[in-house]
Amino acid sequence: MLALTRAPRSFEFVAGERPALHPGQTALITRKGQVVGYIGGLHPTVQTDLGLNTPLLVCEIDLEAVLEGTLPSFASLSRFPEVRRDLAVIVDKSLPAAELMANVRSVAGAYLTDLRLFDVYEGKGIDPKRKSLALGLTFRDQSRTLSDEDVNLAVNQVIDSLEKNYKAELRN
Repeated sequence: MLALTRAPRSFEFVAGERPALHPGQTALITRKGQVVGYIGGLHPTVQTDLGLNTPLLVCEIDLEAVLEGTLPSFASLSRFPEVRRDLAVIVDKSLPAAELMANVRSVAGAYLTDLRLFDVYEGKGIDPKRKSLALGLTFRDQSRTLSDEDVNLAVNQVIDSLEKNYKAELRN
């Protein structure tokens, strides 16, 4: 999920369709489960009809949805270091990365402060029906330095959940 405003994870991009947009290259922009816009590539037929020689991306979003929100609040920086762990998992190609990341957030525990999808790979060495998703997990506590045991426990919970819920396999 990408943040369009300062409210983290307030907007989501979900695969969708629009008549003038290219199938498979269109996403609906949602906020709190409501569609507030869309983004995608212009359909090749429409491009030709308009005499455009270059692929064109279009976007429409409800400005009120972007402007709605709360002011960010101050949180003091932790004096304690963060710990980052990267995981690459092989999952079914049809699984949306956002769904997998929501699962990771729900099971990783309170120390997870950031989760990033930094690579999607399909190709040589991966079953054609599957894909590899690489995630960066960042852990930190405001009151102490986390031990390897703390972080390993959280990472193992994530791995167990992904294996159980998505038949995910760790990628070497």
